Amino acid sequence: MTDQSTTTLDSPASGESTHPLTETGRDAGERAGHLVERSAEIGFQQADRGLDQAVDGIETVADSIRRVSADMETQQPQMAELASTAADQAEAVARYLRETDVRQLIGNVEDFARRQPLVFLGGAFLVGIAASRFIKAAAGPSQPQGQSERAQMRPGNGTGTSRRITSGSDWAPSPTGEGY
Repeated sequence: MTDQSTTTLDSPASGESTHPLTETGRDAGERAGHLVERSAEIGFQQADRGLDQAVDGIETVADSIRRVSADMETQQPQMAELASTAADQAEAVARYLRETDVRQLIGNVEDFARRQPLVFLGGAFLVGIAASRFIKAAAGPSQPQGQSERAQMRPGNGTGTSRRITSGSDWAPSPTGEGY
């Protein structure tokens, strides 16, 4: 019986040397893998720094809420208690985020999404709406007051027609030849 072993670029037959392109491809793949790992590590380090900044902001907000709560204690004790509870919750969130790195946070979010997919999608939808509203509000007004491009409708010449006027400088006579 004859030996019908086949060779491929990935698995050379015993005793044969590997193809040079195979070795080059394998080396390039390993280098690319190392670059991807290094890039991911740098990304996680930057995300951790961003998370630390967010935690600092949350702690600042919690301190502000706590001061407001103390100021309201005598005049509005119920609102002060509510504000104190909000400050406690903000501090708890800050503590959790301070003790959790980005990889753990991502894992926790993934686990929650697997356990409660509808709640996760609903929350993601609400976060998206809130983020878009925040971005829209942060952009400020798109046009100065009084410069609205909305057209005003003015009555025509009593024939049931009306003309669209966008500003005083672009006046044109009506199609019937009658003007103001």
